[in-house]
Amino acid sequence: MSASAVLTAPPETELVLFDRTDFAFSRNGLHGVCRTTLDAEPALEHWALESEQPSCQPISGVSITPETSALPLDDGRIVLVRRGEPSTAPHELVLLHPREDGEFRVARWGEIPSALGGYLLPSPSSAQLAFYVALEDSGGSTIWRLSASVPRVEPLAHVPGSMSGGVWLDGHGDLLALNQFTDSHRTSGIVIDLGDGSWRRIWSMSARSTDRIALYSPQSKVLVVTTNAGGEERLGLVHLGGADVAFPENLQRPGYPRRALAFDGRGERLLVDEVAGAVSRLFIYTPAAQRVTALAGSPGSIFSPASWAGDLVRFRFSAPSQPPTLATVRVAPQPRWSVSHDGELETETGWADAELVELPGSTGSMETIVYGGPGWRQSRHLVLALHGGPLASWRFEFDLLFQCLVAAGVAVVAPNYRGSTGYGTEHQRAAIGNWGGPDLDDVLHLGRDLSSERARHGLAAPAVLGASYGAYLALLAAGTAPELWSSCVALAPFLSGPSLYDNGDAEVRRRVETLGGLKNGDDAAGPHDVLRVCPALSAPLLLVHGTNDLTIPVCQSRMLVRRLLELGRIEGADFDYVEVDSDHREVALAQRAALRQRIVRFCHTQPRLRGGGSTTGGRSKQHQSLATEG
Repeated sequence: MSASAVLTAPPETELVLFDRTDFAFSRNGLHGVCRTTLDAEPALEHWALESEQPSCQPISGVSITPETSALPLDDGRIVLVRRGEPSTAPHELVLLHPREDGEFRVARWGEIPSALGGYLLPSPSSAQLAFYVALEDSGGSTIWRLSASVPRVEPLAHVPGSMSGGVWLDGHGDLLALNQFTDSHRTSGIVIDLGDGSWRRIWSMSARSTDRIALYSPQSKVLVVTTNAGGEERLGLVHLGGADVAFPENLQRPGYPRRALAFDGRGERLLVDEVAGAVSRLFIYTPAAQRVTALAGSPGSIFSPASWAGDLVRFRFSAPSQPPTLATVRVAPQPRWSVSHDGELETETGWADAELVELPGSTGSMETIVYGGPGWRQSRHLVLALHGGPLASWRFEFDLLFQCLVAAGVAVVAPNYRGSTGYGTEHQRAAIGNWGGPDLDDVLHLGRDLSSERARHGLAAPAVLGASYGAYLALLAAGTAPELWSSCVALAPFLSGPSLYDNGDAEVRRRVETLGGLKNGDDAAGPHDVLRVCPALSAPLLLVHGTNDLTIPVCQSRMLVRRLLELGRIEGADFDYVEVDSDHREVALAQRAALRQRIVRFCHTQPRLRGGGSTTGGRSKQHQSLATEG
């Protein structure tokens, strides 16, 4: 789930969403900008980074949308590209000029023809303001040059496929390296000569692997690349124009994803982030000495991009009781961390903290994030939360839905069962080709342990809650061992790997096939299919799906509802079904306040079997909509 926060409020009042995303930094590291969201309204925030303790200020008088791209320049100006309304309208170019009073003067100075989307890239020199990579209707991408002089907006090259990333291989703005994704589902690194518009592929291990260019240092001429050839992503380094790419052994740790974040000013040291269980860890890799040095810091989650200017490194950071903000690490002479609490929309206290504990799975212990304090086991209400995936994990970060549940007196247990990333290759690959196998075994084992312990104390069994792949697991758990759960919440679920493959788009089918979802995890109990186990499902069910979900089509939940009605279940008594005018992300992350309130009420009530698995039949009431719930 995304790192989000709520402003302090008692559980019975409406909670207001506040979030920080899409950080960008100037080349000199003196300025930053990010998008904030307050009560679903997006805005911009400027960060002054001249000192070790940064300060931030909301940018007033500038309307943006979630699709707005923002980039700070070295002199403090900010370039904006705002998507046109309607979608066929041109994109508007805006330049924000800093004023002495700390505010910004808004200057509209150009437009780019309509595109599906795009992002800004910093210029390697002061000869132009920035560059914009736009995805066109044709499926290709156009690179635009944005300059302060005439012509202000100029298309330089058009290449097939959609682009991501971007590093400059020269200091003039002529050679741009990007990552190209094509209709053949191939991702590779290309370089574009913006002088003549030509391009060529420079980084590819095979036609089936995902190969990307991550970073480049013009000082040391070292290029950092990634590839998943061989089954797991690795970091590689090569001198531009040199021979083979080197994959240093001490830069790899199988089963613990690592990501290159930034070079220092001389290109002699590389900042690397590692996912180690639920937390992020920082390292500095020195290519010349092939040395890895750990940077001790606060437990939490680190997000790209990062800025490394002088001895100061900046990046977005979040922890269970820390809303997303900017973290600073001084790397010399002695590393030290600091987390900014600046900003008039943020408070330093009032958030529920969490702890990392080891809880039993079917073959060993599982690292688990637990909210609810020392007495969480005896909490009157408890939710076992299952993450998406299958290759994903719960992160040690701020989670808005979990905060809302804890504020209402509901303890949360979020285990990283087998199939979760960040715990080694064996743990990670356990669910590939066996969806609803080892991961479900771990969930049921922990469910039995918690349910038995709570029964001894006269407490209700836990509820089980999941989103996306986690919703699939939650429904399997509720149907396989219905006696373990007091209720079940499934947000944007699918019914089985083969069913999702049959109903998903091309990208969904490719992912299902790649992760072995077509095998359907058949064992002695039968196929791992929700429709097979749902006749035994007796715990009250809250089922939610978005009508605009392109990742897991809404027909998956509708098929489940149809089957429940055929079994005689009564909507509104045995189960509640809610369709939302939202996409997959909005539902899976419970981004709407009305949905979060609905989930919290459902889990707090922990309803007993209202319909008792009724087989008496009856007419279903019309499906509910959150639009009528407030």
